Amino acid sequence: MANKKRMLGLIGFVGAGALALGLSGCAGGGDAGNDTGDGGSGDELTTVGFVAVGPEGGWRDANEQAIKDAFTQEAGFDLKYAPAASPTDQKSQLDAFATFVNDEVDVILLTATEASGWEDSLDLAQEAEIPVILLDRGVDASDDLYVTRIAPDNVNVAGTVGEWAVETFPEGANYFTLEGVPGLSVVNERNEGFDAAIEGKDGWNKIGAQTANWTADEGKSVIETVLKENPDLQFIFAQNDEMGIGAAAAVTAAGLTPGTDVKIATIDGTTPALEALAAGELSFVAQYNPFFGDLAVQAVNDALAGEEVEKTIIVEGETFNSPEAAQAAIEEGKGF
Repeated sequence: MANKKRMLGLIGFVGAGALALGLSGCAGGGDAGNDTGDGGSGDELTTVGFVAVGPEGGWRDANEQAIKDAFTQEAGFDLKYAPAASPTDQKSQLDAFATFVNDEVDVILLTATEASGWEDSLDLAQEAEIPVILLDRGVDASDDLYVTRIAPDNVNVAGTVGEWAVETFPEGANYFTLEGVPGLSVVNERNEGFDAAIEGKDGWNKIGAQTANWTADEGKSVIETVLKENPDLQFIFAQNDEMGIGAAAAVTAAGLTPGTDVKIATIDGTTPALEALAAGELSFVAQYNPFFGDLAVQAVNDALAGEEVEKTIIVEGETFNSPEAAQAAIEEGKGF
């Protein structure tokens, strides 16, 4: 697809240092404007700038690989992958976004490191007539500034955790929440979904909540401290698998049995989490499905064709509530 040339004059020079932070072709992508796409048909490739998070954990790795696998030259795309300098570095993302606008890519895919601070960037993309599609995480900006957000429904997924917890603890429980990186829409949405499920139920006592930044090490460290101060802890809601696996290690280190003395529920559905559930170390895993590259491709094609695209495209997932269910999921290749 030929690039639509735009007269910008809006964005200053972004230094080579910013470019070096991550702009690179991937999944076989070549140079913009290359005439080798579509299996050699001679059609020009559609240039896609992917402002990504980069290495952050099993879920992120699987999701970004799914996007790379979908936006190949064979499918007609030249994907420019720009991971953040770190999973919390918004500046490198803002720089990459500005570079993509300045380079006049055809479309931008954005997974934001944090929800706020994107209005000016999205305004510039809109003025340049470059559609923006959000992947996974939302942003605090008018939905007029982007085409759609493609993601599993965090509120619903976390709600399944809360519903399972209410059923498992009919008389309530002393519980603690391990949260992801502060300021992300995903953190707020997962809290919202879980809290709604237990709201008004008797016996539920929230001991506290603390970020563990999506990591197993921090999850272990936080829960070690929590258990020393709250030996009557019964349930841990970990907003991702890695933190839950770390929590299970802390429970074991305290001389308790995860799954019996302290139950742990997580969100994502990585293979290590399913293995931990199969071993009885976790009690419940809600899948946050990372495999939506095909939905992203469809949204890009529809947006560039001028067709209407739903503002929210929900990715469906599953839940696993027993060792047997987890083992079956592993054998069926549902982990990642």
